[in-house]
Amino acid sequence: MSSLFSDKNNERDLSFGLNARYSIPALIQQQQWQQVETIAHGLTSDELSRLVDGICLTDRYNKNIQLFIRSADTDFSHLVAGAWYLYQAWQARTGKWAEDLSKSEVEGFFHYLQLARLQLGGSFEQDAYRCEARARLVRTEMGLSEPDKAIKAFQQSIALDDSKFWAYHHVFKLVSPKWLGDKNELVAYIESVEKEDIQYALWLMYLVEMYSDIEEEENAPKRWYTEHSPLIQKILTQPKLPVDSSLVSVYANNNLAYLYHLLGEKEERNTILNQLVDRFPPYPWAYFGIESGSDAEMRKFRQSAAYRQP
Repeated sequence: MSSLFSDKNNERDLSFGLNARYSIPALIQQQQWQQVETIAHGLTSDELSRLVDGICLTDRYNKNIQLFIRSADTDFSHLVAGAWYLYQAWQARTGKWAEDLSKSEVEGFFHYLQLARLQLGGSFEQDAYRCEARARLVRTEMGLSEPDKAIKAFQQSIALDDSKFWAYHHVFKLVSPKWLGDKNELVAYIESVEKEDIQYALWLMYLVEMYSDIEEEENAPKRWYTEHSPLIQKILTQPKLPVDSSLVSVYANNNLAYLYHLLGEKEERNTILNQLVDRFPPYPWAYFGIESGSDAEMRKFRQSAAYRQP
C-alpha cells in the first residue's frame, strides 16, 4: 500500500515535470513557501493536484514541510499538512497485509490519518484548495474505514470541480475489492461517472486491477480474458486520450499500456510507454512487482515479451 505514493530509493516525480518547471524544489529548500503558494494559486485544478503530489508524496521535503506547517496558518499550509500527513499514514502502515501489521504500525497509521482528517476536513476559504482537500479526504476516510464520510468528501470535491480526477480515483480505490467494496459495486460506480475521459480511465484501471486480483490463480489469463472480452473490445474501440501530464491521461495511458501487455500487443504497449517517457505512477506497475520509479526496471519491461492472448 505504501508504494501507492513513492519508494524511498526509486522516486519518480509525481508532479510529472510541473514542479521542475516552476523551480519548486529550490523554493522549498530555501523555505520560500509564500512563492510556492503564489504559484499554486495560479494553477489549474489538475496542476494543483500534481504540485501537491510532487511536494508531499515523498520523503524528500519532510523537514521543510514540518517547518512550514508549524509556522504557517493559511489554506495552502493546511492543504500541504493534510496531504503530507496522509502520506505519512500510508508510510507508517507499510505494504503488509492487514493481519501482518504490528501494533505500532497500526497505531502510526491511524495517528496520521486522524491528523490528515483534521487538516483536509477543515474550512478553506478558497474553493480550489477546498476541492483539493476534499478529494484527498476521500482516501483519508477510506483508511479510517468510513465509506459514508468518504463519499460525502467526494461529493463536496466534485461539486466544486466535476472533473477532479483525484476525487474519482480515490473512490475507485474505496469501492474496489481490495478495500471496502466489491466488483459489482466498483462496476456500478464506474458506470455512474458522467465524464467520458474519467470513465474511460477508470475502466482501464478496472480491467488491469481485475487481472491483478486473480494473477496467481491457475489459468488466470484465460479466465480474465473470457470474462472481460466484451469490455476490452469496447474500450479498445474508443479514442485514446492524448498522452500528456494530466492525471487522467497519465493513469489512462499507463493502464492502457499494461492492458496491451496482457493482450500480447507488445508494439502497441511500447508505443504508449515511449510516449509517456517517464510519466509512470506507482500503480498499476507495483501490482506486478515492477518499480515504476526505476528506469532500469521500466526498460526491462519494454524489452520483455507481452503475454499471449488466450
